[in-house]
Amino acid sequence: MTIHVKRPRILLIALPLLALLLVCGPEHTRYNVLVIAVDTLRPDHLGCYGYGRPTSPNIDGIAEDGALFENTFSQAPWTLPSFASVFTSLYPSQHGATTVETMMRTGFPTLAEILAARGYATGAVVNAPVLRSDFGLNRGFGYYSEPSGVIERPADEVTRDALEWIDSLEEGPFLAFVHYFDPHLAYAPPSPYDTLFDPGYSGRLGKSFDLDYFSSKRAGAIRDEIDALDAADRNHIVSLYDGEIAFTDSAIGALLAGLIDRRIDQNTLVVLLSDHGEEFFEHGGLDHGHSLYGELIRVPLIMRFPDGLGRGKRLARQVRLIDVTPTILDYLGEEGIFEFEGVSLLPLIEGGEAPASRAGALLGIDFCLSEAMRRTNMVKSITSYPYKLIENVETKERSLFDLDADRLEQTNLAREEKEEADRLEHLIWETVFAMSSTWLVEMGAGDEVHVFSLKITPEKEAAQVGIRVFSFLTPDGRPADVEDSRCMLTGTGMAVPGLEIEGTLTLAFQADRPDFPVTFDLAIDGVRSAGHVYMGDSLSAPEGMPFAQKPGGRLVKSDRRPEITPDAPYFHIRHSKSRYGSRLRARLTAKTRSELRSLGYIQ
Repeated sequence: MTIHVKRPRILLIALPLLALLLVCGPEHTRYNVLVIAVDTLRPDHLGCYGYGRPTSPNIDGIAEDGALFENTFSQAPWTLPSFASVFTSLYPSQHGATTVETMMRTGFPTLAEILAARGYATGAVVNAPVLRSDFGLNRGFGYYSEPSGVIERPADEVTRDALEWIDSLEEGPFLAFVHYFDPHLAYAPPSPYDTLFDPGYSGRLGKSFDLDYFSSKRAGAIRDEIDALDAADRNHIVSLYDGEIAFTDSAIGALLAGLIDRRIDQNTLVVLLSDHGEEFFEHGGLDHGHSLYGELIRVPLIMRFPDGLGRGKRLARQVRLIDVTPTILDYLGEEGIFEFEGVSLLPLIEGGEAPASRAGALLGIDFCLSEAMRRTNMVKSITSYPYKLIENVETKERSLFDLDADRLEQTNLAREEKEEADRLEHLIWETVFAMSSTWLVEMGAGDEVHVFSLKITPEKEAAQVGIRVFSFLTPDGRPADVEDSRCMLTGTGMAVPGLEIEGTLTLAFQADRPDFPVTFDLAIDGVRSAGHVYMGDSLSAPEGMPFAQKPGGRLVKSDRRPEITPDAPYFHIRHSKSRYGSRLRARLTAKTRSELRSLGYIQ
């Protein structure tokens, strides 16, 4: 079936209606949107990004006719949180899909929901267990084709199913999300792609490579097995991966040809991207999801516009996957009040100027935050080109890299460039506390030195809930230079036996379950007294010591600082509640769990 797409018509209309149209502005062409996502695709394995092997002639063709972004960073190193960030323009800690046990929150719109509300047909063909509707990425898609088993659809069948859905439409614009999974482990390209880039190999790995078959320990804990691989074995693994890319590229070529056959190629915005990359021994491992190094969070991003905007441009400025949805909506002329973290890249494409950061966003366009590794959300990275900081917010370990001089991120400059590391660390902690519910315990000593002691534990019924993230903050909100040894994690709680303070210092901390009450046992100069403890903007005092408080409770229902500062010495307790709500647990079927286990997402 040929798709007939509505286009603006020139009509004779009454003058009053014409005046109304002029006031409201011109009608925008209702372009189709095709988001082509290739899972686990490294940009440096594509010809248009400088790769020597001919893996991607069709993707290269999109780049020739469109705008290519040379430095695009994903917000997560694995599939679910990354694609959730693409379609919501939020960071993983905001949209909530950070683990295989959680799903996207519902208090914000997705690209599919926005366009569906404006009359677009919305369809997706996805091929990963973590993209099942169990996790919430299906929101807004009228058609959502999920994988039927552990063996995902090969690329040629993905193209077939996507075109069949397009053929089922009648009239009007569409949003299509077409997800190819082939470059993901296991690498098993069909013939002739299995021998295309390493035809002479005769080692032990054969014509496919499955990490589960190779090692039951998976990436991050298979150093001995990796060390045993010789150069020929390692080249063969990469060659199989490249074969998967070439096979996928051929299917993308068929998809683009399908647009031409249906005469809708000139009316379709094409966005090609990936959710994350893949490690090939750069930091001693394979696979993805286990780190925030560049080989995992640097991704391709190419946009081909129907009107030729940006044709042939290569843009070196750092951008983020959270910028994709705002750019699509801006190009379509779809206006609305959306609290995105990303921004439209159209100003960059049109004239090379830096897009303006959105007022109220956590971070400006000059900063890229990534987080949500598969097994932890405690590691964050922030890139402010050319510097990049990776920090474990639980252990406080940090690594700083100069991407201009050290693109492969091998030399840690955190000690040599301490000022730069401190600047980026401050931004990481600002986002940590802004995105999730946080307790703030301010200790005011005034002009004299006083000793503050704290013992903080979740309530007894919350025995499995632990305090994992904490930081001491200066009055201006920066991480304070306090030895971590002065604050001890004790089982599920924490204790600060004694801090000598002059002036003001704040302890900020988060619990695994932010909705559980917390018990405080506080002392100043060795004396436990509720008379020097104040809560919320009302400066209410607890009745005794120790005492329990629930987030959002009567005494700490506001996170604002009081207008009047209590007389020193004092404790002031407030709670900053996450605006995004509690985490939503994904309801996984036994089948989905089995598939996730087969891919290493669940141990």
